[in-house]
Amino acid sequence: MITFNLKIFFGLYDEAVEKAVKETVLPEQTAAEFLPFPEKKSQIPEKVTAVFITDKVSLLRSAADLHRKNLHIVYCGHAADACRCLNHLDAIWPAGENPEVVKKRFRILIKNLKNEFDARFWKDTLLTTINSLPDMLWYKRADGIHMLVNDMFTEIVHKPKKQIHGKDHFDIWDVPRPAEGGGEFACAESEEIAIRTGKTYICDEPVKTRDGMKQFTTYKTPVYDMYGNVFGTVGIGHDVTNFSNLGIELSILVENLPFPMIIFSADWKVIRMNRAFEEISGISAEQAESFDYPSWKQKTLIPVSSGAEDAKKHFKIQECRLVCGGETKYFIVREQEIRDFFDHVSGYFLTMQDITYQRAYERSIIEAANTDMLTNLYNRRYFYQFLTQNASRPMTLLYMDLDHFKAVNDNFGHAKGDEVLIKTARIIQSLFPETTAARLGGDEFALVMDGNNKEFVTKQCGRLEETIRETFANEGLTITISIGIAETTGNLEDIDRFIHEGDTRMYEIKKIHHSAAAV
Repeated sequence: MITFNLKIFFGLYDEAVEKAVKETVLPEQTAAEFLPFPEKKSQIPEKVTAVFITDKVSLLRSAADLHRKNLHIVYCGHAADACRCLNHLDAIWPAGENPEVVKKRFRILIKNLKNEFDARFWKDTLLTTINSLPDMLWYKRADGIHMLVNDMFTEIVHKPKKQIHGKDHFDIWDVPRPAEGGGEFACAESEEIAIRTGKTYICDEPVKTRDGMKQFTTYKTPVYDMYGNVFGTVGIGHDVTNFSNLGIELSILVENLPFPMIIFSADWKVIRMNRAFEEISGISAEQAESFDYPSWKQKTLIPVSSGAEDAKKHFKIQECRLVCGGETKYFIVREQEIRDFFDHVSGYFLTMQDITYQRAYERSIIEAANTDMLTNLYNRRYFYQFLTQNASRPMTLLYMDLDHFKAVNDNFGHAKGDEVLIKTARIIQSLFPETTAARLGGDEFALVMDGNNKEFVTKQCGRLEETIRETFANEGLTITISIGIAETTGNLEDIDRFIHEGDTRMYEIKKIHHSAAAV
């Protein structure tokens, strides 16, 4: 069952109502977010159930004017005040009610909305499921009237569903109806057995169709209402008229699937292997008969995730990495059990979904989110995240700022300023290659390195200052860099304080640089 998500909007004078609503214990698998009523209707999401609770007539009318199907409105007050909006209201709660009564009313409202949500979910699930079956499926009342059939049923009888629903076997199959008083509808005996035993009844039934005689293996199971009463049966008809062609049809299907697939017997011997799998594995059709999949999997597929197993649906799924043709690819590998009617494992099928492009795209998004676009160093967000994740390690922080950078922008333009920033980033990376370096904004840079090697840090900072000064002096620019150094021994508790320490020491150096320049 999927979670029923709600947005609860408030527009209340009475804070007690809002408090009671927020304290209400919601039905299972229900999640609610509580928000003030937005000023713009576009802020009310369209693809989620929204409930608006108000005791303000003006807001009530404003909400009613939105004509949003997903917005359910509750008015807390006198019914006479809501007369103009009655058609848009889901409930009217008297003002000043006991909080426990408010909770009860709210829970009932949410339960009813969740029931609608669940009913729609189960209806769509049922229709999607039955229409994806390759076999006929039907639901009948106990008197033989068809209530619901799937698409395959309509294909076989050559009639649309509107000519099937509400009809019995004789009308649907265009066969003569028994003489008056001549007995029950066709197939009644097998359905009576299923209802009487309370179990699925399997039988073979020949049926005369427009396409001639067909042989079906039928599975009929009683269906019960919420009180345990049998109201009918559900039936599945598997056409076995041309069962001998199944192997050819299966081969055609498997071969034309756009992803690698293998069908195995119960002992993992290959029954069918498509060309897509041959291409990624290098296994030829001639080798398929002796192909040892478990061994190949262990040697070739490198797990990327821990994997998951669904005991009810009988499949295992895992993301794996595979090197094929010198290229690394990523696949979702699914191993599905094939079970017969008696729930015995009769085989397996393997599918491999290529997600190489998706993973590359995800990496590019993550990289873009963590990188400064101008310098290709990390950005401020990632730098703070890195410090947080490594707070228990000894680290040395260099907090850096370019001196006289503003003059470059003022005298030569921002394009030249950008060039200076890019060159500075490259110099930092070349002198501190094994560190995490970032541009924090403007002409501020920072890096952290493992450990507290003061001798190395002092030496490299001197080289950095000299390289920056000489590099830009050759271009006619007076640019230096001020560096503040801070250390942590692995007990870092306040990231901002650590950064501020480096920033403070950097400004002390900057004052010295400016004083020297003034002289």
